[in-house]
Amino acid sequence: MRKQYIIDLVVTIVKDKPTAEMVVERLEEEGLLVLGYGNSEIDNVVQKFTDTFGTTKTSKYDRFAADRLTKKYGSQAICGIIGLMGEHATEKFAPRIGSISQLEEKIVSVMHFLRTLKSDETLDI
Repeated sequence: MRKQYIIDLVVTIVKDKPTAEMVVERLEEEGLLVLGYGNSEIDNVVQKFTDTFGTTKTSKYDRFAADRLTKKYGSQAICGIIGLMGEHATEKFAPRIGSISQLEEKIVSVMHFLRTLKSDETLDI
């Protein structure tokens, strides 16, 4: 629905529907156009979590949790935390996270775990 509206808007400028579809697709690929559910920061966090952990189901509670996390820490920081947790998920004392709501609940232990990783890595160097 929203994507079709954007395509129709671009058609008024380029006068060609296939070209308009290509422009909209390219803008989405570059990250300049986000056609999510509303807030692009929340959509970025949800997408990063989905890409990292392979979760396809996201509840409204996960979106609320993503909103609270982005308001408190910022979307780039949360996406970074999700990426790091994805890299170190198989380690022995890594907190197990199955949803964004669980990430919000376990954010303190997640940050503690990531700090211990950082201190271990600096000691190894």
